[in-house]
Amino acid sequence: MVVSRLARSLQACAQFRMAMMIFRTTAQDVLGLFNVTPQTRQALADWRADNSKKDTVVPFVEAHETSSVYQLEPGDVERVCRTTEHALGEVKRVTAESIQDIVDWHPDFAFMHVLHYCVEATSELPTWQRFCEFVREDRQARAMLWRPAQEEVQRVASSSAGISRSIVKDAMRWRVGNAYYSFLREIYVTTHLRAAGLDVRMHPLADALFRVDFWCGRTACSLLVKNSKFHKDDEGRKRQTSELLSGAMPPFQFHKIQLERASRFGVVHLPGAEQIELAAKQLHTVVQMPSPGVDGQS
Repeated sequence: MVVSRLARSLQACAQFRMAMMIFRTTAQDVLGLFNVTPQTRQALADWRADNSKKDTVVPFVEAHETSSVYQLEPGDVERVCRTTEHALGEVKRVTAESIQDIVDWHPDFAFMHVLHYCVEATSELPTWQRFCEFVREDRQARAMLWRPAQEEVQRVASSSAGISRSIVKDAMRWRVGNAYYSFLREIYVTTHLRAAGLDVRMHPLADALFRVDFWCGRTACSLLVKNSKFHKDDEGRKRQTSELLSGAMPPFQFHKIQLERASRFGVVHLPGAEQIELAAKQLHTVVQMPSPGVDGQS
């Protein structure tokens, strides 16, 4: 009985210390952890040398710090899911995915770069309507997404005979809206896993470059919707996380949470409680909480 009370007391103290700490994850933390294989080194070198990214995207992402995300709780995400406008509006899948130029469109800044920036700049998780307002009004976000999206809609509408501008705009909303929902799902899972006592981390560099949605220790995690055309930034068509990190020593472990395609329109498609509980249980078995100063903790 005394041992049981002591164990509970120690666990409560550990959770309190974790709650009181200021957690930050920088690009250097990401590179120190993941840039350890020939594949990731090559991916980083190619990204830094890309003429469309090296003067704008690269310095911005490498200066990004994830902090506000770690202050979010599951209730914050659930509140956003209840109050957000439907990111896909009344757009029909078959219509949106018929505009191949928009399906294949990749702005210089990945959608996840913009969404992470929005959370850190505003210290809150945005609803869809708040996110749209942010990318229109914030100078940096406008350059990252709003202006390129408007220019791409104009280009496609002008060059595609027989396709109305409104259909092209719908396709763009579908494209960005799906990225927004992917981000909500990742934050939802991350906040639940952190609430379960796991030191789960995120950063847009790990996400967009190394295909790691979030991680815990040396376990790289992915969150996918089964048979989705838009695995975030088309990751389904690119090299997988396990391939990029293959050969690392000590080796990484990989955990995938996969959802069936959404069956209800207008409702944010989230993992169920059982999926999150299973993920937490599995991660707890392979991950030890890092000591202070490790893995981006300050």
